[in-house]
Amino acid sequence: MMAPSEDAKQVRREAEGGSAAAQLTLGWWHRRGEQGLDQNDVKAAAWFRKAADLGLANAQCQLAGCYYTGRGVAQSVAMAVVWGRKAADQGDAAAQGFVGSTYAEGAVGVKKDLPLGKRFLERSAAQGDEDAVALLKELRQCVACGKLDVHHMICSWCRNVRYCGTACQLVHWQSPADSHKPHRGRRRKAAVAGGSSSESAAPGAIADDD
Repeated sequence: MMAPSEDAKQVRREAEGGSAAAQLTLGWWHRRGEQGLDQNDVKAAAWFRKAADLGLANAQCQLAGCYYTGRGVAQSVAMAVVWGRKAADQGDAAAQGFVGSTYAEGAVGVKKDLPLGKRFLERSAAQGDEDAVALLKELRQCVACGKLDVHHMICSWCRNVRYCGTACQLVHWQSPADSHKPHRGRRRKAAVAGGSSSESAAPGAIADDD
């Protein structure tokens, strides 16, 4: 095994002294096995965590990636989103795109929340992130007919799917794979109990997404 380089020794001293930038650098060097340091994902994640705890957005992004892939830590998409949001709230476009796409699509441990995901994606897209721009366009797709960039309506029950209008809404509700079916009984009960028109509409009320 190679001995740590003089640069590695100096950066380690700075990292141990509390420098977030040095901690991030050590994390990268351990990730890649550079500067005479052993390639060690656990050590890399640990240094990323130290820098992330100090508020360094780039380190928070790297730690989010560690949790998402399970590299050096126990895999957890939920934890990846926790750290991704910290970086996203600091304006990091990549983190905003990651958090937005995860909320928009849902994942194990992360409840799907399309409106919230869209807000993060819009922030990322505003900074020129091409992946966020592409996903936002995809999210404007009618779930029934697949049309893009037309005036869409969002389901007021789940807030997670869009339609061109009532015709596509009806087609989707008649689909065997439609996830709204378990909620139909509750809508009927709401109507019988005197619920509002938005609660009791069948097959499901829709409202402007914009």
